[in-house]
Amino acid sequence: MLGIRERRKAGAGEGAGAGEGEDRGLRGRAQARGERAARARPGGRWLWGAGTALLVLAVHSNWHLAAAAWLFPVFLLRYARLRPARRGLLRVGYALGLGQLAWLVSTGMVFVPSVVAVFAVLVVVQTLPFIADRLVAARSGAGWSTLVFPVVLVCGEYLFTRLAGFGDYGVLGFSQHGFLPLVQLASVTGVYGVSFVVAWTASVAHWAWGRGFRWREIRRGAVVWAGALALVLGAGGVRLVWRAPTTDTVRVAGISAGRAAERATQRALHTAGQELWRPRNLVRADPRRVGAALAPVADDLVAATDREARAGARIVVWPETQAGVLADGRQRLLDRVAEIARTRQVYVNTAFALYTPRPPYVRNVAALVTPEGKVAWTYDKAHPTPMEPMTPGKGAVPVTGSPYGRLATVICYDADFPELMRQVADKDTALILVPANDWAGFESLHAQRAVFRSVEYGYAMVRQSVHGVATAVDHQGRIRGLADYFTADRQTLVAEVPVRPRTDTLYSRTGDLFALLCAGGTLVVVALGVVRGRRVRAAFPGAPGGRP
Repeated sequence: MLGIRERRKAGAGEGAGAGEGEDRGLRGRAQARGERAARARPGGRWLWGAGTALLVLAVHSNWHLAAAAWLFPVFLLRYARLRPARRGLLRVGYALGLGQLAWLVSTGMVFVPSVVAVFAVLVVVQTLPFIADRLVAARSGAGWSTLVFPVVLVCGEYLFTRLAGFGDYGVLGFSQHGFLPLVQLASVTGVYGVSFVVAWTASVAHWAWGRGFRWREIRRGAVVWAGALALVLGAGGVRLVWRAPTTDTVRVAGISAGRAAERATQRALHTAGQELWRPRNLVRADPRRVGAALAPVADDLVAATDREARAGARIVVWPETQAGVLADGRQRLLDRVAEIARTRQVYVNTAFALYTPRPPYVRNVAALVTPEGKVAWTYDKAHPTPMEPMTPGKGAVPVTGSPYGRLATVICYDADFPELMRQVADKDTALILVPANDWAGFESLHAQRAVFRSVEYGYAMVRQSVHGVATAVDHQGRIRGLADYFTADRQTLVAEVPVRPRTDTLYSRTGDLFALLCAGGTLVVVALGVVRGRRVRAAFPGAPGGRP
C-alpha cells in the first residue's frame, strides 16, 4: 500500500511539473506574441516624436534644457525596443541627426562644410549605444543590462574627442553645467562621469518602464541606481561645502573695446574696393592707413586697461583678436601696456591678431605683460577653428609665477581640448586666463563648458569673450562674474577670484581612466553580443539573425 501511495504522489508531482512547464511556455509565447504585436503597432511613433523633441531641447545650445538630457534617451530606447531592429535603430539615428542639425543651425555652423562632416560622424557615434542596448541589453533584461547604454555612450564620446580633432563636442554631460553637486563628479571622472550618470538614469527608467514599474521586479536594480546617485550627489555636496574656495581673492577685470570703437575700425577695414579686413590685403596696404584703421579698438583697450587698473584690478584680460596690429607695430602696443603695468602694478594679458607679411598673414596671439613691464609669454593659439585660416601654435601652455598663484593662458577653442588643458594642471596653475571671441548663437556655450574645465583640473578660470559671454569661474564651477557682450555697450567683467594653490583633483592625476574603463566595458558588450547571437542562432537555426 505504501508503494502505491508513493507512486501516486510521484505521478501527481510529475503532472504538476508538466503543467507548470506548460504554463511557462504558454506565458513565454504570449509574451513573445505581445512584443511582436507591439513592434508592429504604429502607436510607437509617439515615442519617437517625444524623444526627438526632447533631444532637440537637450543638445547643448544657448536654449537647451538640462532636464531634457535625462529624458530623451528613455523614449528613444523604448522606441528602438518596440520596433524591428533595423527600422527602429535607423529612425533613432534620424532623430540624433535632427538634434545635431538643430545645433548646427542655431550656432551658424551649418554653413561650414568641414564641421557638418564631423558632426555627421558624431551622429553615427551617438547611435552606437542605442544599437548596443537593442541588440545586447534587450536579450538579457537583468539589472546589469542597464549599464550597457551608458558604458557604450561614454566610450563613443571619448573616442570621438580623441580621434575627430574637434574638441570634446557631443558630450552629454556638458548639458548639466548648472547642477553643481553633480558637476563635482568631474573632479574624479572628467565630464564623462556626468554623461554616464545621466545616461544610466535614462537606461534604468527605460528598464523599469519595460517591467511596468512593478516594484518586485525592479527593486534591486532601482535600489542600486538610487544608492549610486545618492553617493555621487552627496559627495558633490560635501565637496562644495568642505572644499570651498578661500576668501583670499584677487580682483580680475576682463575688458572689451566699446561698440563705437569697433564700428570705427570695421568701417575703415571695409573700405570699398580694398577690403582691408582680408589679412592678405591688409599687410600689403599703406601701413599708415592700416594703423589708423586698427587704432580705435587698440586705443580703447589700452584706455580700459588703465581705467580698470586704477579701479583696483590686479589682473586685466583682453579678448581674443578684437585688437589687431601689424608686425611692425606690435612692440609699440606692448610698450604702451607696459607703461600702465609698471605704473599700476598689474598683470595684463593682452590678446590680438598679429598681421605678418608671410602666409597665412595672421597669428592669433596672447602676450602677458608683468608689473615689471616685461613680456612673460607670447602664446599662439594651438587649435584654430575651421573658420580661422592660420598656422596653429606649438601647443605648449605658458605658465608664470605671481603673488596670486601661478598664471597660465590658452586661447578660446583651445579650452575644448582636455589634453591641452591638462598641461595647465600639470604645471600647478592656480588661475588660467582665456582670451576668447564668440558670436551670436554661440555666445553661452564656451562659458558653460569652462565650468567643467575648472572642476576637472582644480584651477580658477577667467574667460574674457568679446561677442559672447565672459565668465570668471572658481575651482568648483561657481560663477564669480559674468558679462554679456550683447547686453551692454561696453562689456567689462569684474570679479573677485579666489587665490590659492591649485586644488589637486583625482582626474588631473588619473586622466581619462574612467572613460578608458568604459571603452573596456564596450569590448565586453561587443563580446556578449557576438556570443549571445551565436547561441540564439544555434538554438533556433531558422531564426533570421537570432533577433530578440
